[in-house]
Amino acid sequence: MSSYKNKCLEFFKLCSIEEKMSLMEIFSKDIKGPDNIPKRSNINSKLDTTEHFTYDKFVSYHNNLIDDNNFLDELRAELDNLDLYRANSKKPRSLWLGPSGTQSKDGCPLASYPNISKLLSMVNAREEIPHGDLDCCNIICYSNDKKSLRLHSDDESTISHTRPIATFSVGVPRTIEFVPKGSIHTHVVHSLEAQNNSLYIMKPGCQAVLQHRVLPGHNSDPQNQNQIRYSISFRKCKHIDDSDHSSPTLESEYSQTVASASSNLPPKQTPIPASLLLGDSFLARLDSIRLGKNKKVVLNLARGGNKMSDVLKTIEQFHDNAESSKYLIDQVYISAGTNDIRYCRHRGISHLKGQLFSLVRTVKATFPRAKVFIQTLLPQPVTTNNYSYIIKNIRALNDLILHICTHERIYILDAFRSFLYKGYRNRDLFNVSSNDIHPNKRGMGVLARLYIDRIHAKYFDPYSLN
Repeated sequence: MSSYKNKCLEFFKLCSIEEKMSLMEIFSKDIKGPDNIPKRSNINSKLDTTEHFTYDKFVSYHNNLIDDNNFLDELRAELDNLDLYRANSKKPRSLWLGPSGTQSKDGCPLASYPNISKLLSMVNAREEIPHGDLDCCNIICYSNDKKSLRLHSDDESTISHTRPIATFSVGVPRTIEFVPKGSIHTHVVHSLEAQNNSLYIMKPGCQAVLQHRVLPGHNSDPQNQNQIRYSISFRKCKHIDDSDHSSPTLESEYSQTVASASSNLPPKQTPIPASLLLGDSFLARLDSIRLGKNKKVVLNLARGGNKMSDVLKTIEQFHDNAESSKYLIDQVYISAGTNDIRYCRHRGISHLKGQLFSLVRTVKATFPRAKVFIQTLLPQPVTTNNYSYIIKNIRALNDLILHICTHERIYILDAFRSFLYKGYRNRDLFNVSSNDIHPNKRGMGVLARLYIDRIHAKYFDPYSLN
């Protein structure tokens, strides 16, 4: 019970006030005591999730569907004969199979493939398919682990939405993620690991409430045929001769299911586009209102003294804050490393590589729609030869930033060269005190101009960052 309550509280922290009110209504109706808590199905939460009693009624998962290994081998051979495998294709290749008289895309007869037809009969015989009349399928071949499917709903007009969609997996496992449809939130509410010889069923109403996606695998060799995965998605096609004669009872049940599920989703909101500043005192000294110029929201979460590890904590705190749901972060600017190299001395900065990679990947995962920029370190004062390692470490970290930006396909904001004069640190842009590493008022104006130009650029040109 304690783990159940902890997961509830973790998700509750992420919700806005409106979502919390909605969840409280659900809790008051559906939870009467420990004995009445529904058992969790074989769908594992990958990220912070809403309550399983809200979504489990739309998706079920069944492992080891078929015991006959000979049949599985014959089915795999039949799938291979469809000639869908292309090692270098950019997207997964697919094929529709269905009976004659349907509105399927390709119109290939499913009856011509005995093993797929036999699998369909097994699926229709399950109690989760109450009408047992699924009659077509979409076969998708993921030729290697790089192939994936982005968020979508199987809401084609050619299939019946009063029937479930049952997907059988053949080959290597893949993770399937489910995200609320019509919500501004992108966190995953459910995920499942579609193993070989497994079946997951999306019940009527699922396509109106949830979107789903297939994530890439973990291997990287596109020529390795052991990475192949086939998904056989059985549906009920709309027949030409009876497409206008759907059952009123079924349509009514479907409408009620969708209406009930939609009432549990958070109300639609229009997120506010915003730029997010993360890092140390260099960014903390910038005025977010002036950077926004009353045209765009700029959120400055930078703090003096922050190291890379502190920036990671800031991201987590922002993500956990309910207010963050109001914003659509489309730009993230990072200034970090100056407080880290202060303690490097003569040992170099190689130990910071993993931290910086982790920081960048966390930002990309947390804000998938955002352009990410990393600012290079500014030139620092060196008063004696004893501190000559500072110059070496700054140059090394700036080279590392360039390497990571190239590797992770993000952008570098080169502030280093803006603070040089004839190849040396421009003293006119820094405070007179030899111990102060921060720019003076004029220098902060130079730094602010770099950010203003990027934040308000109408036509983005990465080469203008050099």
